[in-house]
Amino acid sequence: MDSGRFEVIKRTLTTNVVHILMSDYGWSEEKAISEFMRSEVYNCLQDEETKVWHRSAYQLAGMYSDERSGDLSWQETA
Repeated sequence: MDSGRFEVIKRTLTTNVVHILMSDYGWSEEKAISEFMRSEVYNCLQDEETKVWHRSAYQLAGMYSDERSGDLSWQETA
């Protein structure tokens, strides 16, 4: 995939995950961005090779919640 398209996908997913986290945790946008960007899920989203970008924003937010609780699993999705 060309880098421009991948960048758009990453930004869109990140924006959507941040909005979900704001809703789920009652966080400000700044806190949600900061917390998500420090996560393993976000780190993997930045690497096209991990294929994390294939997942939906809701799946990524769920994975982030799992990471926070110490229960992150990198199972393949169909």
